Amino acid sequence: MKNPFRAILAFALRALARATIQKYQPGIIGITGSVGKTSTKEAIAAVLRTIRRVRATPGNYNTEVGLPLAILGDWRLARDKVSNGALFYLRVIVSSLWRLIFRAPYPELLVLEYAADKQGDISYLLSIARPHIAVITAIGDIPVHVENYPSIEGVAREKARLVEALPATGWAILNTDDGRVEAMKERTRAHITTFGFDKDAELNVANFE
Repeated sequence: MKNPFRAILAFALRALARATIQKYQPGIIGITGSVGKTSTKEAIAAVLRTIRRVRATPGNYNTEVGLPLAILGDWRLARDKVSNGALFYLRVIVSSLWRLIFRAPYPELLVLEYAADKQGDISYLLSIARPHIAVITAIGDIPVHVENYPSIEGVAREKARLVEALPATGWAILNTDDGRVEAMKERTRAHITTFGFDKDAELNVANFE
C-alpha cells in the first residue's frame, strides 16, 4: 500500500503546482527518455539562461513529488531523509500559497524532466504540467525500468505521451537515431524537429569528438 503521508503530500503539491502554472503561465520544456535526460536538461537550461529567466529541475527531480517541487521553487531535498520531513514540506506549502496570493518573481521558462518508472507516470506528471516543447532523448534496446512494463514498446508508448500532449503550436524534438523515438512523429500534431547522427536529421551531429 502506498505511504498515506506521501499520497497526501503528492496531492497537495500537485494542486499547488497546477495553480502556480495557471497563475504565472511559464513556457514549459519537457524532457524524457531512458538515457541522457539530466544532461540534456542542463544543456538546454544553460543556453536559455542567456536570454530568459529559467528554472530547471534540480538533479533528477522528475517524480510525483520532485517535479512539483521544481515548479514551486528552488527547493532541494536534503541528503539525510530526516530533513525532508513535515517541517520541510510545510515550508514549501506555506511559501507556495504566499506566491499564489501575492505575485512574486517567477521564471519565464521551466525545463522539467518527466520520469516513466512505470506505466501511468507520464500521464500523472502531465496532469501537473503540460509542456509546449518536448524533447525525447532515446529509448534504447534495454531501457531502464523495462521490468515494470510488458515490453520495450510499452516503455516507448509511455514516453510518447509527452509528445501526444503537445499543442498544435508546440514542438516535438526527436532523436532520429532511435527508431522508436523517430516513430513518435506519427503521434503528435505539433511541429517536429529531429536531431542525431543520421544524415536525414534536421539537426545533424557531425565531427563529433
